[in-house]
Amino acid sequence: MLFLAAFFFLTLTLGVTWYYQRSSPSRRPLPPGPTLLSAPWPENDIARTFHSWTKRYGSVVSVKIGFRTIIILGTRQAAQDLLERRGTIYSSRPSSIFMDRYLNKGLNPAFMPYGSQWRLHRRFYSTLLNVKASQTYRRLQDIGSRELVYELLTTNDFSDVFYRYTSDVMLSLVYGKGQNRDDADHRRLQQINEMATFILQNASFRTIILDLFPLLDKLPMKFMNWRQQAAQLHDLTREVYVECGNAALQGKSWNWIREIYERPEAKDAPWEDVCYSLGELYVAGIYTTKMVLENFVTTCVDHADAVRKAQDELDSVVGMERLPEFADMDRLPFVGAFISELVRWKPISSIGVPHAVIQDDEYMGFHIPKDATVIANQWGINMDESVFESPETFNPERYMEISDRHLSGFGFGRRACPGYHLAKASFFIVISRVLWAYRIEREVEVGDDPKGNSSSPGVAFTVRSLQHQEIISKGGKTSGYDVGETLEEIRPSKS
Repeated sequence: MLFLAAFFFLTLTLGVTWYYQRSSPSRRPLPPGPTLLSAPWPENDIARTFHSWTKRYGSVVSVKIGFRTIIILGTRQAAQDLLERRGTIYSSRPSSIFMDRYLNKGLNPAFMPYGSQWRLHRRFYSTLLNVKASQTYRRLQDIGSRELVYELLTTNDFSDVFYRYTSDVMLSLVYGKGQNRDDADHRRLQQINEMATFILQNASFRTIILDLFPLLDKLPMKFMNWRQQAAQLHDLTREVYVECGNAALQGKSWNWIREIYERPEAKDAPWEDVCYSLGELYVAGIYTTKMVLENFVTTCVDHADAVRKAQDELDSVVGMERLPEFADMDRLPFVGAFISELVRWKPISSIGVPHAVIQDDEYMGFHIPKDATVIANQWGINMDESVFESPETFNPERYMEISDRHLSGFGFGRRACPGYHLAKASFFIVISRVLWAYRIEREVEVGDDPKGNSSSPGVAFTVRSLQHQEIISKGGKTSGYDVGETLEEIRPSKS
């Protein structure tokens, strides 16, 4: 153990020294920031550490670690100036040995460098997820959210209910499979995602060290066998994505796989790569939306006043005779503000996905070197006291005053989330209906579930009245629903 520790620190010292010696001086200095000796010990949440650096050094901070220069953007203005207004040079991704050589081998568009391949896959995503297309998918979200609200009559396991909703919507759209939760393809897709999560959780810190000190990748596999596990998982993932994609082509229903296959530009990429790209979109669509919905529930438990205001608005606008609809969206400003504040207050990725700059640049009198990793500290931006009064307080009213404030949780510039419109629609229809239907409260004792569940997350959903329950029960009866017919109705040529 002592030998390994000594080896690590020796490598660290030599790497940093070599990097400084080889770096040619710029006419302008790097942005200010901590050094290895002056930096405070990082907090558990790296976003909080970055935020403290922003307060100390300014809106643009630099730090050199190993062979990397990292630029941290701590304000919305800086993120917009660079990642949006200079998007032509700030839209790439930093290289990652773990991702590029092992886990996705350059096939996941979310981590691709900026270039022709990424632009092609982004066009695929834009075709499927633009404003007009996303509006046609609301029929699926309507049916899925009705079933979700109905399921909460008999279970408090909201995480599982949210997963079924998001997976049903994405399985229908990507593969045309409908709501068959026992489908073999669905189970295989779920299994490989669980495997990827396990590997990432167990190797996350080591993958960072690997990127900072690439020479460590020369070590035999037995020293870091998670690299081999990741490579094997990639091969399995690609196989499953291709098999599911080919099955979708043979299915009777319209789906995203078929839509892209029939487009001429699909021939500009290997079919296996297209399947991989849409498979990753399927996984991302499930878990990012699910995480926001889970945050919604835990937020409701601790902020009863905001919940009460949202329910008062719903009662006034919607009444007790029906569920909220998409048509109510503009008439429910507080519910919309509640959702915006939720995304601001609890971003699902506190520092987002890093960008990379592809050429030397200057900003605010500082030098931004080519290939620098650029991080928009989303949590820190959302906690900017010059923009948000009492930013650590959950306060939907702030979005009643200025409704068009940018939501940094969806990213910036050309790398912003392509599923923004689809996700926001899910947030609205699920959150508005759950708020309309239930009181959401913390259970007196975790595990004491009055509905008889074997395990309880510690949150109880209690229907607001017998009249609400009657509407919920009627809305949840969708057994005659035909996903194939619905998909044919929403396909682009029909819209």
